[in-house]
Amino acid sequence: MIDIVGRFEITFNQIHQHLKELNGYPKNDNFVELLQRSKLKHSVIRVHFDQLKQYAKLRNAIVHEKTSGDYYIATPHEKVVEELERIKQILEKPPLAIEFATRPVLFYKEETPLVHVMEAFDQHGISQFPIYSDEREFIGLLTNDGVVRYISRSVQDGVIDLSQVKAKELISNELIPDVEFLAATGTVFDLEERFEKSLEEERKLKAVILTESGGADELPIGIVTTWDLIKVDRRNRDD
Repeated sequence: MIDIVGRFEITFNQIHQHLKELNGYPKNDNFVELLQRSKLKHSVIRVHFDQLKQYAKLRNAIVHEKTSGDYYIATPHEKVVEELERIKQILEKPPLAIEFATRPVLFYKEETPLVHVMEAFDQHGISQFPIYSDEREFIGLLTNDGVVRYISRSVQDGVIDLSQVKAKELISNELIPDVEFLAATGTVFDLEERFEKSLEEERKLKAVILTESGGADELPIGIVTTWDLIKVDRRNRDD
């Protein structure tokens, strides 16, 4: 039977392995260094960062300051080990991205009159809608900001006629917001890495659209914006 110290060491080492994996197995695989890197990208690590740093100190005391064959200078409390095991379980089976997505996704076809989309902005309190072709292929994200820019460019003598304008006209005239796709089976780690990579590349990722297998030619199952990422942090803190 594994004693309390053994459980702690095994679980700590498993978490260390997960951190290496999350960071692409870097040359510097120091536990605390990996924590520092990971907290910038993943909310699970960010929420438990201080705890894990303290557990690293405890682990060092156990491993490096053992005074005799079966005597440790420090021994973890049962609740500490249970908490460490809980964090490990989250890392092993992170929540699915779909759990934080807005569902169902309201979307429109490219031939939809713009006035209908504008009515939906007001009715549903949503600031963006995916636009799809008749072949169900994603062609762009129509945002309320994009509508405002279109109107400001098109108004003449204080008057504008939108009755014949289709959604596709704004997509073709707009700098299309950056959107990525992710399979509905993707995890919250996959989701967070998409947004983190966009920051590193100095891109403003507007949304991640979840589809059955992650293809742009599939209808949306869920959509995640930077605002939805706040829900990830809140859930991890509540847990």
